[in-house]
Amino acid sequence: MFELIIAKFRIITQKKWFRISYHLGFWVVSLFFFLLFYSNYNRDTRVTIWLTTMLLPLAIVLAYYFNYYLIPRFLYKKKYLRFCFYCFFAILTSLWLSMIVVLVVIILFLSREPDYFDSSLIEPVFQVVGLYFVIFLAIAIKQIKRAFEVQQLNAELELKRMEMGLKLKEAELKLLRSQIHPHFLFNTLNNLYGLTLEKSDLAPKLVLKLSDLMDYMLYRCNKPKVSLTNELENLKNYVEIERIRYNDKIKIDFEIDGKTDQLGIAPMLLLAFFENAFKHGISKSITKSFVDVKIKIEGNKLYLKLANSRTESSSKNEDYTQGIGLKNVKKRLQLIYPDKHRLKINPTTDRFEINLELTLDEVTESTSKNQWTN
Repeated sequence: MFELIIAKFRIITQKKWFRISYHLGFWVVSLFFFLLFYSNYNRDTRVTIWLTTMLLPLAIVLAYYFNYYLIPRFLYKKKYLRFCFYCFFAILTSLWLSMIVVLVVIILFLSREPDYFDSSLIEPVFQVVGLYFVIFLAIAIKQIKRAFEVQQLNAELELKRMEMGLKLKEAELKLLRSQIHPHFLFNTLNNLYGLTLEKSDLAPKLVLKLSDLMDYMLYRCNKPKVSLTNELENLKNYVEIERIRYNDKIKIDFEIDGKTDQLGIAPMLLLAFFENAFKHGISKSITKSFVDVKIKIEGNKLYLKLANSRTESSSKNEDYTQGIGLKNVKKRLQLIYPDKHRLKINPTTDRFEINLELTLDEVTESTSKNQWTN
């Protein structure tokens, strides 16, 4: 309600008629100020009226000269030396003109009334206080108004920037997710292809596992977050596919410790780590191949430790961190969990180790039915 009132007020203040009325109102008030101020220093009302009539236009010209020429053209552009020079020149000229106005009024009344003379009219302080109080007030109001407008504009620009950044992040995230599915499917079909070449009896079992993975990928992970339980089950299926493919050639350990039913996670976020472990680690290993996976849940934090074997030749010829999958998962972590993750990749000559600490979202039972895939 308050923001709506402010928005309507800003629309009104931008109208031309409002600005004209605002300026006229200020100078009418200034006129009455001059009348009251100079009447305290003069015993003759006619002198006050003449001074007010002749000094008010000078104040108007100076105020607009400062607000719409000197300050925007020199002060805002940080041309301080020229600004000070022109300010000094303007103040000096205005004082000279104000003294001329006073002399004109004195001569006018002395010519009519020779015995009339009020020494307060030629007091410099009297001129400065009366004239420049109004001028500086007009400048102060204008600059405060401008500062408020700049602040509002910066707030709007920041909001638009954040909205644009969010849209870009959403677009990039959609692109990354679209890349994950083909990349994952390509690797899995390669596994199936290897078994069919060997005419392995495990190929039908692999097809069933792949069917479960495709069902999860196509129908159960199309939301921003999925339940952690389902995501880990999907990872288990993937590991089983790799276990089927490599059979007794590798040693696979997969441990999960902690409660997962009240947590949500971005879909297929961790899969890239597993893909790289098998593709870049096991496929290049000769003996003593292993994949060791430990996932621990403490509260809303997930700790993943994934290690796999690596031969000395692969460590020299291949950079583990340059895979498409890992690039994507790093970007997804930055986009979805910018301040909620810590990722460390430690490659050595004979093993790779990934350590990930991830802060997940907690969900209630009712929320999970609506937001997460069950």
